[in-house]
Amino acid sequence: MITSFVLKVASRCNLNCSYCYMYNLGDKTYLKQPKFMSIDTIKTFATKLNEYCLENNLNNIQIVFHGGEPLLISKDFYRDSIKIFKETLPNNYFDFVIQTNGVGLDDDWYQLFNELNIRVGISMDGPQEYHDKYRVFHNGKGSYEEVKKAITLGLNYGLNGILSVINIKIPPQELYDEVKSLKINGLNILLPDGHFDQLPDGMEKELVNTRNYTPYADWLIELFKIWKNDKDRVSIRFFKTLIDLIVGEDEGDQILGKNINGVAVLETNGNLEVADFIRACYEGITRNDINIHTHSIGDVFNDRLFNVYMNAHAMVSQKCLNCSIYDFCGGGFLGNRYSNDRGFDNPTIYCHDMIKLITYIQNDIIDGIPEDTQKEMELSKVSYEDIVNELEDNNEDIMIDTEVKEKLMYYRLA
Repeated sequence: MITSFVLKVASRCNLNCSYCYMYNLGDKTYLKQPKFMSIDTIKTFATKLNEYCLENNLNNIQIVFHGGEPLLISKDFYRDSIKIFKETLPNNYFDFVIQTNGVGLDDDWYQLFNELNIRVGISMDGPQEYHDKYRVFHNGKGSYEEVKKAITLGLNYGLNGILSVINIKIPPQELYDEVKSLKINGLNILLPDGHFDQLPDGMEKELVNTRNYTPYADWLIELFKIWKNDKDRVSIRFFKTLIDLIVGEDEGDQILGKNINGVAVLETNGNLEVADFIRACYEGITRNDINIHTHSIGDVFNDRLFNVYMNAHAMVSQKCLNCSIYDFCGGGFLGNRYSNDRGFDNPTIYCHDMIKLITYIQNDIIDGIPEDTQKEMELSKVSYEDIVNELEDNNEDIMIDTEVKEKLMYYRLA
């Protein structure tokens, strides 16, 4: 079931981030759609959303205003949109969120979002030296000063937190110190978009998923240690999700665990599609003929790619099925599994990183339990080397379903 809708209210951006899946990883289909979402599309979507909620007995919905850059659209658009949602679905609870690069976020915007009960998230990639290398204006100028100003101002308005794409060139201590200096309460970190045929900057193709090459795990483990040892630590959602998965208190998200991916994207032209991060795979992969002006929301379940994405943590490669940390990793994010020759029938490019990170955190949790309790609960540690050895032995007792394999390989280009 879809419980979260990402509304791409603007298909253009005032920044030109080098790693952006929307504009700099090969997909140019955004050029063929409106620059901004119309209120007519919001009205139609709200009507169809009401029908969908009634059909599925759904009362809680998350609406994420996204882009491009969502601050490029007018304030009146947000006033009108919230009014339409609340009037069309008066019995539903809405969690409204906006994810912005922060440029231009001033008192007037914050006051509006507080008035409309829209939570604000800002994207920022670490200290100025690193942020300004990747998150730049179209003239090449860095955006750090503008973003820091927006974050500092946001402290007066209950800023929800910041989102950072992991950059392993930033020493973890420097990143953590930057976050602490901003005095925010929450940090969400994301692995860079990329796949086997378009790896993140600096990742060495011939070494991916080899035994001694775990650059992201090594970086994340160092950050985890810093975070754990801080008694006044900020909330890092990535670590919290992993810990909750390991102790059995969470089902996961798009990246981790085995949860159903209940997120759909509404484009500026009304197209209803799969998560837009998948665009990084190849030109037009997310495009379909399902439009909110001519279709119902439930029609998206007939889209082949949406079916794969929604069930991505169940539709995994055979190697993943036979991995002992599959329940925690869930095969990783779908977009990170792509290759031109096998489609999505691969472990994630971060496979070995996730094995190393998860086993480290799992063993760290066990170390915090008294020995007699460990024995009573029959807890035992599993090392990174143990799991890699198992995978390299190729003793795969669980076979991938033929139909699942066909669905995963349908998208290969080779």
